[in-house]
Amino acid sequence: MSEILSVRDLCMSFYTSAGEVKAVDDVSFSVNSGEVLGIVGESGSGKSACMLSIMGLAGVAGRIKSGKIIFRGQEVNNHNIETLRGKNISMIFKDPMTSLGITPAEKRINQYPYEFSGGQRQRIMTAMAIICNPDLLIADEPTTALDVTVQAQILALMKDLRKSLGMSMILISHDLGVIAGEADKVIIMYGGRILERGTRHEIFYQAAHPYTKGLLRSVPNIESPRERLIPIEGSPPDLLNPPKGCPFVKRCPEAMKICLTRRPEECSITQTHKYSCWLEAKNNA
Repeated sequence: MSEILSVRDLCMSFYTSAGEVKAVDDVSFSVNSGEVLGIVGESGSGKSACMLSIMGLAGVAGRIKSGKIIFRGQEVNNHNIETLRGKNISMIFKDPMTSLGITPAEKRINQYPYEFSGGQRQRIMTAMAIICNPDLLIADEPTTALDVTVQAQILALMKDLRKSLGMSMILISHDLGVIAGEADKVIIMYGGRILERGTRHEIFYQAAHPYTKGLLRSVPNIESPRERLIPIEGSPPDLLNPPKGCPFVKRCPEAMKICLTRRPEECSITQTHKYSCWLEAKNNA
């Protein structure tokens, strides 16, 4: 498959009155033609900030500090993003209550987004995103706050549209079940960085990073309904003052001294499965 999008060493910050929020820190990934990339992580992990950077919609406070975004061999910048946005790269935003704003039919002309159901709002946002038949669709938590039945309908609709239009897709979600059912490959983000990446099977059945394992342990298992869920204790890092070492260090049950001061290099388990953790160095010592 040919590569449609390449993000290389992307660093992006929001500059606020409280200081610099380092939202995306040295992130690299690619999306191939016809592929679905799933991105998972807690709130504040940098998922949406990364996508807004790609779209050129980070706002006045947002600034790309370094890195490159390559779309179909062309570097994306402030001069060409407006010609790409919508036509070639489109996005379903995660909160249609605040990001919808426009209603499509004459009978809806005087209605506001709050007058629609969650499923209706999400369908309208999906329609707006794919109306120009983009090459790449970014879906930022498209099923958040929807009931299970509507979630299934939205996901089925997106799958049908993707197949019929031949689109690639980046799917962002807190829901590991959604990612497991839709994504070809998966990225795990935390503290603005990528901690693990791999195929869907590798991430869900051969997870290597302690954070990924923690996420999987916190999801109910239908085959073991009485098994106790194990939450990840603590809170995500403050990106105004991010840790010098691994961003997961304060919540990691296997943290070592080196994790506090030095960032681990990304190591390969297979050609497609990689993770960033000092445990790899310890195990191979």
